[in-house]
Amino acid sequence: MERSIGVLPRSPARDVHYPSDVLAVDVPDLAASTPLWLGLATVFVNAVLGALRGYADDTRRWDIVGVAVFALLMGLGGGFIRDLLLGNLPAESLREPWYVAAVAAAVVVVAATHRWMHRIAPLTRLGEAVGLGLFAVVGVAYAREAGLPPLNTVLIGTLSAVGGGMLVSVLQGQVPRVLLASTPHALLAVVGSATYAVAAPWRSDAASFAGIAVVVVAQYLVDHFGVETRPAAPRSRT
Repeated sequence: MERSIGVLPRSPARDVHYPSDVLAVDVPDLAASTPLWLGLATVFVNAVLGALRGYADDTRRWDIVGVAVFALLMGLGGGFIRDLLLGNLPAESLREPWYVAAVAAAVVVVAATHRWMHRIAPLTRLGEAVGLGLFAVVGVAYAREAGLPPLNTVLIGTLSAVGGGMLVSVLQGQVPRVLLASTPHALLAVVGSATYAVAAPWRSDAASFAGIAVVVVAQYLVDHFGVETRPAAPRSRT
């Protein structure tokens, strides 16, 4: 059985009928019907990253409640924003217990192992990239199903991907990192969302893989070459 970070009904307009002499590969549409294990893994990894932000913040002494809130917002906040903007309430991730349980598990794991989490940093980075791409394409899929114009679907996908981290930054009294000269997570989300939005009218199943793959590969290149966005204006000298 498959479930999604929000289950989307399959639209007849998405079905593509191939001639009998063409070999059609049955590829799952990760945006419209995300396997439950993948959705839970994505939420879990993002929740771990959110909880770690609480432990890594030296400016304040966050307790377990603060850490849990950060984990919840990083794991599910993007979906909350998406569903709120599209009027899809209550939020999909709150209609069943599995995703909140994944966040709770992440909080427990981080509380027990946060001192050693740096040893699996490459794995968490990979999970973060997959999560960024998955939330982006799922957001676009929901927006397309709601009948939004293509450009607006990319906006919804981008907000779904980076919205949770922005909420955590606001609670921590910081400017969201995606608004500063830093690793271009928002731009990667835009690229993944746009890839899916462009390709989905022809093959939404292949488009979902393409959107996620583009984000994962781009994230690797960004990390490998140390790419950062440039400030919009040079710092003034006094």
